[in-house]
Formats: sequence, C-alpha cells, structure tokens
Amino acid sequence: MDKRQKQEEKDKKLLKQYLNQYYISKAKRLQLEKRLKNIREEMNTPIGGLGYSPVNYGGTNQVGLGAASFVYRMSEIETRIGEQKTRVENALLKVMDIMDFLEEDSKERMILELRFIDIESWDTIAHKMYLSRSSCFNYQNKALKKLLSYKKVRMILDKYKDTY
Repeated sequence: MDKRQKQEEKDKKLLKQYLNQYYISKAKRLQLEKRLKNIREEMNTPIGGLGYSPVNYGGTNQVGLGAASFVYRMSEIETRIGEQKTRVENALLKVMDIMDFLEEDSKERMILELRFIDIESWDTIAHKMYLSRSSCFNYQNKALKKLLSYKKVRMILDKYKDTY
C-alpha cells in the first residue's frame, strides 16, 4: 500500500468516526437513562430481604445520606441526560450536513443514512436495499470517497480532528 492509499484509508476512518458521533451520543444518552431507571427502581425497592432484622445491633450514631443521596444522584443524572440530548441533536445535525453533499436519492446516501443515522446492522441494510453485504460496503466506500472529494467536508474533518 503506497502513501496515498494509506492517507485515503486514514481519511475514510476519520470520516466514519465523524459520522459515528450521533450513534455514540445516542448510546451515552441511553446509558444515562438506564442508570436513572435503575436508581428509581432502587429507591422504590422496599427495605427487607433475606436476613433482615428490624432491631439495630450496631449501636452506632452515624447517619448516612440515605434518600438524599438518591435524590442528588437522580438530579445529577437528569441534568446530564438533558445535556446529552443536546449533544445528540447537534451530532445528528452535523451528520446530516455531511450527508447533504450526496444526492438525495442515491444508494450511497441511503446506505450511509441507514448505517449512521438509523444505526442499522449490515445484514438489515443489505435486506432493506436488496443488495449483498459486499455491495453495501462498496456503496459505502464509494460514498465516503465522494464525500472526501469535497473541500468543505475536508475542512469539517480537519476541525473535528483538532477537537478530537
């Protein structure tokens, strides 16, 4: 592989990374929402269980945070979920801006949208597009190469590379 081909592969990898930012942001938001759900379930779980004794044998005077810690954690996670929703929206707009460089009805664009916006598996994409997986990969590579031919896309990627 010569130097030019290596650079093309690096550029494609960076572009795919850029296009994946929506998926990553969405996954983080879902993780935070799951964490919040678990805390809520933990709060609603009754005290008790195997070996629970209502008599205090400890004799300590230490007071824990108790329910206040749950409320604080929930509030913190809700704030982070709100921030993450904003990141998800921004990431989606960035990805869609890049996709706009491709023709609206092209197979290349449809495959990239299915992969990076709808977050479909390659098997699902192949099934929806009535193509083989290798044809889908070929269309993806063609789309990435076409996107990299635009100076504006390269400028966006250069800014992204500096912040990433």
